[in-house]
Amino acid sequence: MRYVVKLGGHSLTDLSSSNDVLLSLAEDLITLGSQGHSVCVIHGGGPQIDQALRLSGLEIEYVDGLRVTSSQSISIIQTALAGVNAAIVTTLNTMGVLCLGLRGFDGGQVLASSLGGPWQLVANDLSVDPSLIETLWGAGYVPVLSPVVMDSEGQMLNCNADELAGAMASALGADALFLLSDVDQLRADVNDAKSGLDLVTFAELTTMVDEGNVSGGMIPKAKAALVAGSGGATRVVIANASTKNILMKAISNQALTTEVTA
Repeated sequence: MRYVVKLGGHSLTDLSSSNDVLLSLAEDLITLGSQGHSVCVIHGGGPQIDQALRLSGLEIEYVDGLRVTSSQSISIIQTALAGVNAAIVTTLNTMGVLCLGLRGFDGGQVLASSLGGPWQLVANDLSVDPSLIETLWGAGYVPVLSPVVMDSEGQMLNCNADELAGAMASALGADALFLLSDVDQLRADVNDAKSGLDLVTFAELTTMVDEGNVSGGMIPKAKAALVAGSGGATRVVIANASTKNILMKAISNQALTTEVTA
């Protein structure tokens, strides 16, 4: 099986080697590797980016769940994400996972255009060449990607990690995409914690997005799920990264999640 795992930045506020989320992820990656499965990990880094921008005196702003990225902030964002990537890779390698850290623009694997408008240097219209990931899989590595991509002229772009995960899952023909963040489920009513959805079809999710029933940071997750589904993924799972061994539990339907299927 081919799996793409997106690890949300808000589950990575602690980047120490004792971070339970990373230790649990390492256990799951070792188990999946021993079973012959291939996994690609894509991470966010919201808290670290926010801290870096504050220290630089730059404004933090979101529009429709996407971070506004100026020409002044893109290099700061890239540096902050590089630190997150290094911390994840170091911990996973120490735990016995053979992994390699990459940026989305490494090897020209992800090209995009700038979204422009209020978002400025945010990636749009992603084009993914999966050959580098497939080569690393063939060599036994778990690729760990930072969501910074580039346009055709070499300009770095800030890519929403959910969107990158969806596009990568589609390009790889992944069997499943796992969106792990700090929430358990997609909600029918964003303001009602008891309205969590166990199962949603791709068609139903499309309707929810079109009717505005998905908001904030859940918007890019929903769109990522739809992109992955359009590429052939039969399962997209939204789950809480803090649940121990959530990846293995989600695969076997033993945890509180939202599963998006055909």
